[in-house]
Amino acid sequence: MASLPPAKKGRKFHHKSRYGCLPCKRRRIKCDEKKPICDNCAQRNIECSLRYLEPATIQRQPTTITAPNSNASSLQILHGIPAQISYGDVPPFCRSNTRDYELYCHFQTRTAPSFSYQEIVQKLFREEFPKIATSFPFVGHGILSVAYIHLAGQSQASSRSLLAEAAFHVNQALPEYSEALRDITEQNSAALFGFAMFVVLFDFANVNEECGVLLRAARRETESEESDKKGEIVKELASNAARVAHGMHNIFGIFWRCQRWISSSALAPVIQRYSPPMLSEPSMSWIRVEDGHLAALNGLWQGNPAIPLHHSCALSDALNSLRDTFAMVTQLTVLRPHGNRAVGSLSVDLGQIHTELSVGRLDDIPSVFTWYIRLSPDFISMVEAGNGYAMVVLAHYAIVLHRATCDKWWIHNLPQRFVASAELVLGQERRAWIEWPLLVVDARNAG
Repeated sequence: MASLPPAKKGRKFHHKSRYGCLPCKRRRIKCDEKKPICDNCAQRNIECSLRYLEPATIQRQPTTITAPNSNASSLQILHGIPAQISYGDVPPFCRSNTRDYELYCHFQTRTAPSFSYQEIVQKLFREEFPKIATSFPFVGHGILSVAYIHLAGQSQASSRSLLAEAAFHVNQALPEYSEALRDITEQNSAALFGFAMFVVLFDFANVNEECGVLLRAARRETESEESDKKGEIVKELASNAARVAHGMHNIFGIFWRCQRWISSSALAPVIQRYSPPMLSEPSMSWIRVEDGHLAALNGLWQGNPAIPLHHSCALSDALNSLRDTFAMVTQLTVLRPHGNRAVGSLSVDLGQIHTELSVGRLDDIPSVFTWYIRLSPDFISMVEAGNGYAMVVLAHYAIVLHRATCDKWWIHNLPQRFVASAELVLGQERRAWIEWPLLVVDARNAG
């Protein structure tokens, strides 16, 4: 009897590495993008650019400026920005025969005002960072990276190429930035902290894009019922979620090392903290209601013999920190004049609370990111491994992240991506664990 031909194996899911480390790109090999050091660099015992939590793109020749008619959408956005300038006006970090100088002007005229309604913060981005860049060119590359990201959000047709330009400038800054990190002084502290902020914004954009690609791939795999590939996608989604945590730890680490200098420098407005007002209704009731729902999540893992004790402790610590963050952000939010609803009972609608707080004004935006400071390495590792309970906590963090930044372009769709990633990890049978995030954060549009 003739033997049957061997069954063809399904193609293994492969997510293209667009943001691998510099050594891998130079060797033209695939980088696994593992933080803080990729496997290739670890095996060769060489310095990996991912140690600084900054992805890399291939070093390439500058691109040529496109004709106005060939890229109308993005050029219309840049209308009014000087295109013809003398050579002496161009900063050294702007490449010739590219749109770098246009984007440098775009940062000062369009991007800077978008960070805050406060003039003092706008002036910081519009004037102080370009001034710092004259002495520290790596800050100039950070400025261009953020400008390309900002433009990418306004020009969907060419967003991928614009994000590639952003990655290029981050990589150009890496050598000088990493060298300066070895010796933080009063003179370079503002430059280092400023560039670290730009890297966080780049990470937000990069993780947002990567998760979007992965979630769309997961949706296709679900439709084709190929669960083997879905597992690999889930792993990469979890790794991207953890990357944001690593990036936040990085910037806070730099901040603590040079806080005494930054607080008395031109960058002081960006780190200004606000004293919370006296709590009153309805905020007090809203805090109690939401805290009760958050506290109930402890029941998912506490006392569960299948969960290691150190995992249970890490989860509870992360949840307690999240409860503090929720309360703090609610207390700091200035409600709109007609936002004081009658919310005295525990049966108040969580969706209504979220809506009212979302349309309020939060001046202390950094307060929503303080949750990351207190996360333990164990918890971050659990997120990176795609642990279902850790993803539940992350999905609930997406609620407060969404309400605090829903009008900020630089957060992109990260809250929605976090919730959608958690939903994919948990599956239909455990979907009820994130009912609240699914209710108030529109994860359906995450892909």
